[in-house]
Amino acid sequence: SRACQVTRVPKAVMDINVSTLKLRTDALPEKLLKDLALSPLIYMRLLGVLFSIIVFGCLADKGFVNDPDSTCLLSGSNACNFGIAIGVLAFLICVVFLIKDVMMVIVDFSGNILIKKILIFCDIAVNGFWAFMWFVTFCYTADQLRRNRRSSLISTSAQNCLNSTVAFSFFSIILWIGIVGVNILFLIWIFKGTDPDSRPNYSAFPKGDEDYDPEENPSSEGPTPQYTPPEY
Repeated sequence: SRACQVTRVPKAVMDINVSTLKLRTDALPEKLLKDLALSPLIYMRLLGVLFSIIVFGCLADKGFVNDPDSTCLLSGSNACNFGIAIGVLAFLICVVFLIKDVMMVIVDFSGNILIKKILIFCDIAVNGFWAFMWFVTFCYTADQLRRNRRSSLISTSAQNCLNSTVAFSFFSIILWIGIVGVNILFLIWIFKGTDPDSRPNYSAFPKGDEDYDPEENPSSEGPTPQYTPPEY
């Protein structure tokens, strides 16, 4: 009956085996450090952390009036709280994906390249969505700053902080779109087979006669014996 039928698990899900992941032991520590230093995503994440700190730091420090209601200087709207929320969440996202970028360098995914693809797909989806959220933040804060009727009551330092919020929101749009572009490039390399983890690992095969064991390979011919001339 239909009730007794066993649901088949998709093959793509069955191929996900986290136990096959291991640290790269075929590279020296100097090589791993060099790979980390040459990874563009790591520098972009660090810039994302810096930009997000500037955005929510400026709004939290100079974005509100010192009154009992803590009125936002951006026309008294909710733009300050919105910008702080986006900045804090962007900071956390950058930290999480920074850990993922380090894993991409020090972990060997050749045993299960599907996990690497899933991580990159998640990176593209999250960063693409957050690039859109930065666009919304830029438009929202810039519009409220333009409509601000309390410009005469805002100090110079507060005005500079609000301008910095708008500027670094715009810079964050470009940065996060760039992160998406780099991840798409990595994904193309994987599908083309040019990614190092997507190539077969030939180091696991025996190298000549040095790894030959006649007890483990009884059917093989084994190493050729040396010729000994007969004695006359």
